[in-house]
Amino acid sequence: MNALELEEELHEIVDAMSRAEFPSQKELLERKYYTAKAYTLEPADYSPGLYEIEGEPDDRFRLQYVNGIMGWGTLVGNAEEASFPISMLKIAMNEQVGD
Repeated sequence: MNALELEEELHEIVDAMSRAEFPSQKELLERKYYTAKAYTLEPADYSPGLYEIEGEPDDRFRLQYVNGIMGWGTLVGNAEEASFPISMLKIAMNEQVGD
C-alpha cells in the first residue's frame, strides 16, 4: 500500500467509525485506525521510555523496544508484557511515575 492508499484507508476508517452503531464496532475500527496510522510513522522515532497511551488516559506504558509498528513493554504497575501500535503512544509529560 502506498502513502496515498494508506491515507484513503484512514479516511474510510474514520468515516466508518462515525457510522458505527455499537461500541464494539467503534472499538474495532479504532484499533484498525491506529494500526493503519502506525504505518505512516517512523518506528526509529520511538525510543525506550515512558509513554501515555492514546485512548487510555489512566495508563502509562514503559516502552522497552519496537518491532515493526508495535511497541513492546509493560504497563506501569504490571509486569506482564504488552504491546500497542506506535501510533497510540505519546511521550509522557511526567516521567516520575513509579512502578
